[in-house]
Amino acid sequence: MTKKFVQVIETSKATAKAFNQREQVEFIDDATGIEMNLLMVYQDIQYQTINGFGGAFTESAAINYFNMNPDVRAQIREAYFGENGLRYDLGRTHIGSCDFSLGNYSYTTADDRQLAKFSIERDREKLLPFMHECNNFAGKSIKLMVSPWSPPAWMKDNKNLLTGGRLLPEYYADYAAYLIKYLQAYLAEGFKIEYISVQNEPKAVQRWESCIYTAEEEQVFIRDHLYPALVAANLTSVKIIVWDHNKERAFERPRQILSDPKVYAMVYGIGVHWYSGDHFDNLRLCKEFFPDKKLIFTEGCVELSMNAPTNNGGNELVEVSNSPWEFGEKYAHDLIGNFNNGLSSYIDWNLLLDTQGGPNHVGNYCSAPIICDAVNQKIIFQPSYYFIGHLSKFVPAGSKRIAHSSFTNKLESVAFITPQQRVVVVVLNPSEKEIPIVLKDVVNEQIASLTISKQSITTLLY
Repeated sequence: MTKKFVQVIETSKATAKAFNQREQVEFIDDATGIEMNLLMVYQDIQYQTINGFGGAFTESAAINYFNMNPDVRAQIREAYFGENGLRYDLGRTHIGSCDFSLGNYSYTTADDRQLAKFSIERDREKLLPFMHECNNFAGKSIKLMVSPWSPPAWMKDNKNLLTGGRLLPEYYADYAAYLIKYLQAYLAEGFKIEYISVQNEPKAVQRWESCIYTAEEEQVFIRDHLYPALVAANLTSVKIIVWDHNKERAFERPRQILSDPKVYAMVYGIGVHWYSGDHFDNLRLCKEFFPDKKLIFTEGCVELSMNAPTNNGGNELVEVSNSPWEFGEKYAHDLIGNFNNGLSSYIDWNLLLDTQGGPNHVGNYCSAPIICDAVNQKIIFQPSYYFIGHLSKFVPAGSKRIAHSSFTNKLESVAFITPQQRVVVVVLNPSEKEIPIVLKDVVNEQIASLTISKQSITTLLY
């Protein structure tokens, strides 16, 4: 009988090794009826299909990219989109300016209701060349989500891209046409646009680009303007995402929007951010009440003071300031909780930032999985890069989440089966103690005993 083994891949704070290949563990028949320390995997019980992982193409990220020399840019492309990297196949970008742009802009001038002056020339400076280089390197069309941070100022009641305001009802049709123009322009560039959200963070009045929608306003705009405009332009392949904001209202708000049966049929999924806490049960409620709607994580990041040394090559993991390991654990905790409650796709925030956490026109600096040190022409891998990678590198699009059960809440875990029928189990141990486990594949009636290191994330493959 052919022996079967579990491949063990670990990133550990103690060893400072990333994606370290530990010794394989042999499966043996479960003849003893063991009861303790079990992590049970039911590969025949399958849930949502996974549609990929990615990050955001912002103007800030593009500027950082082109501040690096060609050799470093090649490293960045491989690190995110290569077979040896995170294998990203999703991306998100902003329609017009956002906080991670160098200034405020839209694609028309004031009162251009006919959109005769519509132009994406600003995006051609840095953003589009960055996206093209990554897309071409990936050798496949990266699936894009596009999100507006604000309609043009002249369409809003506060006449300002910033500080909230509302889209005036008399401009609903014009704004839908504006979004269609954007989609057509980006499709003409050769990009595959998978999703469009109505508004980034529609409940937040920000000092940067923002716009407020009530549930009813989002409902009316989708039903009477955006979806009909997509139909008229033959662009219904671009799927509508609602909410695109924090998880605390990720069930409440879509429940209101989707109460109209017409709107329900027009909407593909629900976008969520993480800035208000876990709220995993809200995702579970969405799957319970709207089982055919996809849940997409569309943005998340952490603020971080970055005085970090550079990565010194190979698999050595270099720490940065402000307890960055714990911020990596925050990523893993959220990823695991989201997927266990129905998430289909994951899109991180900025792909690249500088050592200050920008550039950013409003000063709300944050971290990214890769930091660009333009002075020394080196990139700094943040722990979030490795924690995301423990899923994205091993769970390709088309995988399905599968059932599992763990003996302890000291470990956080999630399990998948890939299109190639490989089982992937990801285990986070944030505790200060190593924890022994017995992995049991229930279908095969086999067990494998191993130890999950303290303060580690481990991917088990078989």
